[in-house]
Amino acid sequence: MKNKIFIIFVLSIIVFVGIITRFYKLGGSPSGLYLDEAAQGYNAYSILKTGKDEFGKFFPIVFRSFTDFKTPVYIYLIVPLIPIFGLTKFTVRFPSFFFSILTLPILFLLIRRIAPKKLSIYISLLTTLLLAISPWHILFGRTNFECNVALSFFLTGIYFFYLGLEKPKNLIISAFMFAVAIPSYHSQRIVTPLTMLILFIENRKILLDQIHKKFLLIGLAVGFIISLPTLSVVTTPGFLARASGLNIFNISKHLPAGTITNYNGIFNFFVNSPLFLTTREFLAIYLSYFSPRNMFLLGDSGLRSSFPELSTFFVWQFPFYIYGLYILIRDRSLKELRFFTIVLLLIAPIPAAVTRDPYSTIRALPLVIPQIIIISLGIIYLFKKIKKPSVKYAYFLCASIIIVYSLAKLYSSVIVLNEHFRGQEWNYGWEQVTNVIKTFNDNRQIVVDNSRSEPYSQLLFFLKFDPSTYQKDNFEVPLNQYYVNMNRNTIKKIGNIITRPVNWEIDLKKVEYLIGDELAISYKQIREHNLELISEIKYPDGSIAFRIVKTPIAAHTPGVI
Repeated sequence: MKNKIFIIFVLSIIVFVGIITRFYKLGGSPSGLYLDEAAQGYNAYSILKTGKDEFGKFFPIVFRSFTDFKTPVYIYLIVPLIPIFGLTKFTVRFPSFFFSILTLPILFLLIRRIAPKKLSIYISLLTTLLLAISPWHILFGRTNFECNVALSFFLTGIYFFYLGLEKPKNLIISAFMFAVAIPSYHSQRIVTPLTMLILFIENRKILLDQIHKKFLLIGLAVGFIISLPTLSVVTTPGFLARASGLNIFNISKHLPAGTITNYNGIFNFFVNSPLFLTTREFLAIYLSYFSPRNMFLLGDSGLRSSFPELSTFFVWQFPFYIYGLYILIRDRSLKELRFFTIVLLLIAPIPAAVTRDPYSTIRALPLVIPQIIIISLGIIYLFKKIKKPSVKYAYFLCASIIIVYSLAKLYSSVIVLNEHFRGQEWNYGWEQVTNVIKTFNDNRQIVVDNSRSEPYSQLLFFLKFDPSTYQKDNFEVPLNQYYVNMNRNTIKKIGNIITRPVNWEIDLKKVEYLIGDELAISYKQIREHNLELISEIKYPDGSIAFRIVKTPIAAHTPGVI
């Protein structure tokens, strides 16, 4: 009993650390709101108010937004939060935070279930702690990313699957969780079915006995029913938009990397073989996810999917990772834990490697689990080798200091550096722009330049614009072509606001407000066109984000550039 209380106490501290690292300034750092975050938030707002998304589609199966068709689970999770917290940055990031925290005890329970009994407590607690302070997992727990929610459902499905081997009723819960994980994020369309198939093959003798078979079939039926909406659109261009656009095997849109376009020799069939080139590219990208250089030094090159001066894992974890790999292969007592770790280690990078982006931590998020397990094994087994109590004490003291250092590094990178240097990447400034717009007491047209970005989702979000009005004024495609017609209308009308490129020849002929970045509205243009500077919005680093100007009352002559 005392042992259980101690375990719960330690796990509670770990979860608390996870909460602090993810919840602190959840809606304020990053203080910008990326366009996808805003689009998901506004579509949830539109569903709440009208039952339809921004295009007027009644409860979509996948959301058309920007025609890259976002997965539905995250958006529907936001809907019930809006009446509680309002339409805010905190609200749209809360589901990711919540499921990020929920992943911690689920991981603890899962590892404890499949790790050797003698070490299960230590491995499960340490793995959970390392996930709680993981830069990789924290990033997606602080911002609006569907991959984090999907990972939580996925791990929960695996946990209940293992429980179901002993208590068959849990197979129904497992099937439910897997069925929700698949439409939660694009990569889970590959990772979850492959994992389910391998788990079934490995445990088929148990699952096909008289007792388990009944609940397995019920679970499959439940999963099938939940998947019916997704299956109804699975062949549409909308559902396949992300896969077809990024897939390296889709040579109709992109030539394979390494193609020599000016070579037509006798070996062309081999040199420029699409199968050979795309397979080679796939393997190169796939193997990059196991590169220590990427894991511990470089990290993800995407500025929204990484933190400044932090890689995917902390540098100090590298030697433990190498030693942990050795232990994973060598120690036969790890049997079930080793099977799970290797399976997920090999499967997780597949959907990411199919795309053209190298080392994408968003698409390969499930990979954080087996790699953290390996690091944990390295730390624990090295500790086991130490015999002298004084050395063990020193080892534990160093580990505590390293944890504190890691937390300090996280604060510096996540709260300070990320906010200061990457405001532009997080579309900082549109909240401030809408605050200025709200002060206008006339009804003049407002032109928002969209030459280099698509700010309409942020404008809708921060203005809390009436969804019914927006749906009426912004026709894109007939609703019966919602999932198949990929045409887009980039000009959006939001009341007296219109989003389009600034056109000086047209816009100087009438009095209106113009909003754009430093390239769209420069100081030179302000002087030449006698514009009235209303406001300048600056990024946290002091550089210009946006300028808001008003055209002069005296109309210019046609042809002025």
